[in-house]
Amino acid sequence: MTIKFGTISVEVRNYCSLLIELTKREFSKSHHGTIGGVFWPLGEPLSMLVIYTVFFGVILQGRWGFSGTPLEYGFALFSGLIIFNFFAECFRQFPLLISANPNYVKKIVFPLELLPVVTILTALIHALIATAIWCAGYAILIGFPKWTALISPLILLSMIPMLLALGWALSVIGLLTKDINQVTGLLIQALLFLTPIFYGLDIVPENLKFWIRLNPLTYLVEQFRLMLIYGVMPGLRGLAVFILFSSVLAGLAYFLFRRVRSTFTDLI
Repeated sequence: MTIKFGTISVEVRNYCSLLIELTKREFSKSHHGTIGGVFWPLGEPLSMLVIYTVFFGVILQGRWGFSGTPLEYGFALFSGLIIFNFFAECFRQFPLLISANPNYVKKIVFPLELLPVVTILTALIHALIATAIWCAGYAILIGFPKWTALISPLILLSMIPMLLALGWALSVIGLLTKDINQVTGLLIQALLFLTPIFYGLDIVPENLKFWIRLNPLTYLVEQFRLMLIYGVMPGLRGLAVFILFSSVLAGLAYFLFRRVRSTFTDLI
């Protein structure tokens, strides 16, 4: 079995203009018809920052392994949520990408492999907006962020191969069984608490740390938080291994997607 990984980037380049238009439409569709309109992508992360800071930092008196203020705890918590929400927004939609677009499958010749890419790019825009809100809020309320905050979106970009692998695989599985929708919903809820978002990894008991670290979101959240709050560069070797492993999985998932593409019409 030979997988030509280069064909993935070639196909994306060939449909670049289509990809841009679909992403713009998907982004605007999520806020179309609302009173807030394009302001929702700004207001949503800002409101969540306030809510989590008050609830977890003030009411529950949460702290992050140091004697910090509720405000600092809120920013630490919200930085983890940026990564998680990026993942969850994609993961929730992947199983329905093909079944929710039967016209693309039956009536026209359409590069269906771009659907997960559009979902990822739309969620990435939301994550970048949330990161900008985090940096602006931190600068106003606490102080100017560390310079590494400027390159923290690299962690978001490093997630793309992993999300592509999940997108191509889950969109196929979603055609085969509707149960996957319920499974992904349960997994998202479980991962929210199995990822060190509301707590620091340093307070996890030693006998559980291994299992928490098996969750790839743990590594991503920790690296993102280190860059935003502590000004620490990510471990480049670990990041390279993560991207390489994710890229191999993405290649395998892409091969699977193209292999069964001809059966989609029968499965819709």
